[in-house]
Amino acid sequence: MSREEKSYSEEYASYLERYELFGEDRPKLSPEEFDRLDDELLDLLVLDAEGEELTEDQEERYLELMYLLVAE
Repeated sequence: MSREEKSYSEEYASYLERYELFGEDRPKLSPEEFDRLDDELLDLLVLDAEGEELTEDQEERYLELMYLLVAE
């Protein structure tokens, strides 16, 4: 593991592991892109957990984020 990899967040390091296993057809995210998209996904999960029904656009974005974050 390089010195740069050691500075990654635990969440990003986990993403990189999932990406190596399952992400061959997906774009590889930078740490900054990952953090931004992960925050967006968490916002959608909070809405859902609070009992708000996600709109069709939000549901579509949720699926897109899961795909990009290799979280399926």
